[in-house]
Amino acid sequence: MKGDKTMSKHGLRTLFLVLSVSLGCFLRPTLVWAQVATPAQREAVQHLLLQKHVNGLALINGPGDHPEVVSNQVTRDSQQVVRTNRVIPIASFQKLMTGVAINQLVLSGKLALSTPLSAFYPQVANGSQITIGRLMMHTSGLRNVPGKLAAPLEDEAAQRQYMLKHYRSTGKFSWCYSDVDFSFLAAVIHRTTRQSYQNYLADKVSRPLGVRVEFADHLTNGHRVTQAMGKKQGWSTLQRRMSKEPGAGDILCTPVAYWYFLYRGVLDNPTMLAQYTNRQAAWETYFGGAYIEAPYLHANGYLSGYSCTFYSNWESRQTVMLFANNLSYHELRVVNSQLVHAYFDDHRTEQKQINAE
Repeated sequence: MKGDKTMSKHGLRTLFLVLSVSLGCFLRPTLVWAQVATPAQREAVQHLLLQKHVNGLALINGPGDHPEVVSNQVTRDSQQVVRTNRVIPIASFQKLMTGVAINQLVLSGKLALSTPLSAFYPQVANGSQITIGRLMMHTSGLRNVPGKLAAPLEDEAAQRQYMLKHYRSTGKFSWCYSDVDFSFLAAVIHRTTRQSYQNYLADKVSRPLGVRVEFADHLTNGHRVTQAMGKKQGWSTLQRRMSKEPGAGDILCTPVAYWYFLYRGVLDNPTMLAQYTNRQAAWETYFGGAYIEAPYLHANGYLSGYSCTFYSNWESRQTVMLFANNLSYHELRVVNSQLVHAYFDDHRTEQKQINAE
């Protein structure tokens, strides 16, 4: 009987250990919310927006990882006021969504970062050396070739046909920021999952996170889209430009929706976050839609007068995110470096080496 009792206690301990390990594989650790932005942080961001005459808004940390808004509008035109709940083109911010989708496929074993592009598009020169990882890091050697459209591309099939006619493969695998890398990644998602890139992104990325996005080819007019200031451009003109950028710039969403995508899709997901933070190095790196320079994830987006940028400290989980519609690309680059200074009191200078060997 004593032996039975001993075995019973041992069995219970073993069962408890097995259950603990098993549950640990599926349960995320308890997340600690980011500290709410201080009045000084808010004032610093507000001052920057005023000083730079930004027509737009910044999102900063509120209670429970919800965003608080710092707004500065230099126009009274209601169509040009940047609002938290009105869609705006997010340009290269979309690359992080595409990167998350690719990482999902890698983590599930359906794709590998070492998979060559030639497995999907054997006609691409140097395709056996262009891996999924190189596309994610902008070291593929692929370059965009400009092209004009008389009308927006109608669907993904037309976008892929356009992509295959408007790129060149240099065979040089050093860093070069090329939108076509992420257009090819969108096409790889289509080939791997046997569903459209748009459907996969909705089914596996945005909808599970409670985030709504709009694809440019789904909008028949621009009535719900924040208008850019400066040069007047019709919706059809903007739609043409966006339709050339599948996977890299053909999405619109609200500022608040993108905030929740970043938190729920990356910062709140330790496995996904590790796909990025494990790549930090002595120099700044780029992977899957974000620049990585410890302790920050960072991204920019710019298209036809619309600009956005964010810095997120993955250790403190604090984030500052900006959306504007009156900045040039040069002005965006100036503002984004000052934004990290204002919010994080971090005065580091921009690195010149990215994805250095």
